[in-house]
Amino acid sequence: MGRDTDYQKLLGECISFHGHLCMGQVMGVRIAVKGLELAATKDPRDLIVAVEVDRCLADAVLTVTGTRLGRRTLKLYPYGRMAASFLNTATGKAFRVHAAYEGPPAGDDEAAMRKILELPDEKIVAWEEIEFNLAEEELPGKPKRVVACGVCGERVFDGKDRPGPNGPTCPACLGTAYYSRKST
Repeated sequence: MGRDTDYQKLLGECISFHGHLCMGQVMGVRIAVKGLELAATKDPRDLIVAVEVDRCLADAVLTVTGTRLGRRTLKLYPYGRMAASFLNTATGKAFRVHAAYEGPPAGDDEAAMRKILELPDEKIVAWEEIEFNLAEEELPGKPKRVVACGVCGERVFDGKDRPGPNGPTCPACLGTAYYSRKST
């Protein structure tokens, strides 16, 4: 990716995956392209990306970068910000890229949104080199550790368990579940 990047083509691929055109897709394309440029991975398997929002931007970033949650190359930190960080695992270099567009809002105007793709990087995104704090248990590859939860008995992967009164305990059994069981 570089000066000759076909942003419109990438946006088209993102729209096909995501289902519609929106500013999240536009900003996601620009953030992803800049992040790939900065991370400069020679092998796509050397890239880990962390997105900071669980909205449209995340779909654009995964589409452009080829990272995947199931391959552990895409991480979600739901901070609600239009940003992503890019780690080159071969070099250890990492960069955070975030939306910095301050022009007139494009709203639902497709032409205006597509026009944003043509602006220089400095008018669209900002970036900085960072230290990417990623635990070894978060890296791609086979699970480093698997334990049975001392409460529910389900297997817990990659250090997600915490000490509990009955031994290793999954976060859900420690009271941080996103769901609750229906009483019968």
